[in-house]
Amino acid sequence: MKRKIKLYFNFKYIFIISLIFINLFQISIKTKKEQDKSKNNNLKVCLCLLCKKENLYIRYFVDIYKKLGFNHIFLYDNNDINGEKIENIISNEIKQNYISVINYRGFRGNYGGPQMAAYYDCYEKNNLFYDWIAFFDVDEYLELIPKNISIQDFLNNSRYKNCESIKINWKVFTDNNQLYYEDKPLNERFPEEINQSQKINGVRKVIIRGNLLNYSQRKSFNPHSIFKSNKSCDSNGKIREGYFIEPPEYKYAILNHYVTKTIKEFCDKIKKGHSFFNRILDNNLINYYFHYFFKYNKKTKEKISIFNNEFNTTFK
Repeated sequence: MKRKIKLYFNFKYIFIISLIFINLFQISIKTKKEQDKSKNNNLKVCLCLLCKKENLYIRYFVDIYKKLGFNHIFLYDNNDINGEKIENIISNEIKQNYISVINYRGFRGNYGGPQMAAYYDCYEKNNLFYDWIAFFDVDEYLELIPKNISIQDFLNNSRYKNCESIKINWKVFTDNNQLYYEDKPLNERFPEEINQSQKINGVRKVIIRGNLLNYSQRKSFNPHSIFKSNKSCDSNGKIREGYFIEPPEYKYAILNHYVTKTIKEFCDKIKKGHSFFNRILDNNLINYYFHYFFKYNKKTKEKISIFNNEFNTTFK
């Protein structure tokens, strides 16, 4: 009888001690998750971009990147001196100190144009205050996989621990056979992708780590790389060199690029000038743009007519 009682109490104590260890283990896991989450939340990420005549699109662009968790946006306003005021669209975000607008109005820049001047100015002034800086345009919507993660979750992954920059592949979309602007987000207006065999999907843009060593001596004057580096990787964490990443790497991130939008919007884009090349819009350049548009979009009489009316041309 005494032996049974003793065994009973031994099992009882073992059971209680086991419960205690299980509870401690669960608390440990919970604490680690909270620490990891806190670590992610402490990662500071900003976005740098140059804007010219983008008032129709900037509202949706800002909403996309706020939802992804970007801490701040540095917006370089390259509108004409007396052109549209982007502050009219994003006044709340400016008041909340979420967006800083830098005056580049009328500025043309030198080699690399106003775009590269803005990029290097942004990096020089902010790289010590942010862990990562992204360089995207208003027609480029970042998509992270899985969809419910933040930019901090994405960048905090160990696959990027040895990377100085992360190259995000474009996924390019057609005009969806639309002709004119519509007040909706670009991803709703243009769901149809171009043929995946077209090399343009191999193009990428970058998110660059802050506080790079000797960055001022490593300028590439290329908006798709920003700085020369042998530690640039794709979104899968693999070190990749070169301008293209073929085949495109879409496992963890995609940069959805609405390169032409509609034919009328494309014509307006041509007229505002290129942010990288300070070229005069002559007949040769107009001819190039005509064929560029129909390289990625279906050719129709309506689209050709709109283009010809905009530039007084006679393309067929």
